Order: sequence, then structure tokens, then C-alpha cells
Amino acid sequence: MIREDVKLGKDVIIYHPELVNLYGCEIGDNTKIGAFVEIRKRVKIGKNCKIQAFAFIPEGVTVEDEVFIGPHVCFINDRFPRATIAGKLQREADWKLEETFVQKGASVGANATILCGLTIGRNAMVAAGSVVIKDVPDNAVVMGNPARIVKRIEGSDIG
Repeated sequence: MIREDVKLGKDVIIYHPELVNLYGCEIGDNTKIGAFVEIRKRVKIGKNCKIQAFAFIPEGVTVEDEVFIGPHVCFINDRFPRATIAGKLQREADWKLEETFVQKGASVGANATILCGLTIGRNAMVAAGSVVIKDVPDNAVVMGNPARIVKRIEGSDIG
């Protein structure tokens, strides 16, 4: 379902519009979105991005231009999630949204989990299956659980 409040840039490709959930978000020009992706309200996706199948991008996430989000990537926006408070279902006002930023040219591999309140730097790479719990510097390659820097990307054209 693509709600009417979604702002789609020029030449956005959504491969299976009937199999995605997009609402209240903004998608930049030339971005491609795979099947079974969910992008929630107030999310901003930049230009020339690729969002692969089954990715989950909740409120509070900003993705800059030229970012790759692999299949099954999951972003978290609440550090202490609960269904209820004092026996009553939690409302939006009952939790604290923590913003996450994925900067220009970064890549996040399949099945990575990105905790909230952090930044993935420019041209950084997150290996498949990694759990990112702290900021990733520009041009760093991280992997593991928790994700750790394993190398730096030399000669980056992102600057």
C-alpha cells in the first residue's frame, strides 16, 4: 500500500507497489524499492538509493543520497520497546524516538540490524548480518555482532 501522503521523487521505481507499505515518507529521485519493504512516516530517503526486499525503515531514520539498503535490513527507533505501560497499550507519546542517519554513499548489507540514535558515515559499509550499536565512521567497513571496524575504504570518491 502506498498512501497518498507519500512524496515520490522523479523516476522512482517501486517493483511491486502492491507488496510494499509506504506512508508519510519522502523518497528521492531515481530511487528503487523492492518488494515487501516498509517505510514509515517522516522517513526521508535520498536520491539514487536502492532499498532491497523486506527492508524495514521506521520513523526517525534519514537515508541520504546514493545509499544501498540490502534485503531484510532492520532499523530500530526505540531503545526500550514495550507493548504496555502499567497494563495499558503504549501510545506514541509513551516512547522516545531516537533518530538514525545513514549518510551519502553508505551500504548496509543483508540482514543487518541498525540500532537507534546513531550515524552510519559517508561511504561506510556494514557487512551482512552485522548488528550496529554505535556510530560507524566515514569510509569504514564494519562487521559482526556487535559490529566492529575491520578496514577502511581507501580512495573514496565520496567527499
